[in-house]
Amino acid sequence: MKLSVMLVLGSFVVMGLAFYLRKRHRWHIALMGSVMVFDVLFPVWLYMTHDWKRRLIDDGELFSFLIWTHLLFILTLYSLYVLQSMAGRQLYAGRREARQEHRVQSKGIVAVRVFVFLTGALLIAPN
Repeated sequence: MKLSVMLVLGSFVVMGLAFYLRKRHRWHIALMGSVMVFDVLFPVWLYMTHDWKRRLIDDGELFSFLIWTHLLFILTLYSLYVLQSMAGRQLYAGRREARQEHRVQSKGIVAVRVFVFLTGALLIAPN
């Protein structure tokens, strides 16, 4: 699990770099796109590297409030990514009125992403 935590923290660094390079649109788009792809593929990697059947089904954690809270945060994050991408495409097309929407959604993405990380960290099973 240490590798998982390091990967997620690394993705936060990439996200910070994307924020720092927000005036360089191509870099910003590439970095944030890589963070979005990472967030979509990370659950697949976790599924392939961990025994979720034993933990969720056999140990009965499927009905845990924390599992469902974590899942809800992940789905919220994915929804924000879709909205953020739509606003970003509008900005890239020259529609300046999308700037405020893009800015507000970015704050929401950071907040929700932190909660995804925290709830995921709480789900780490001790050895």
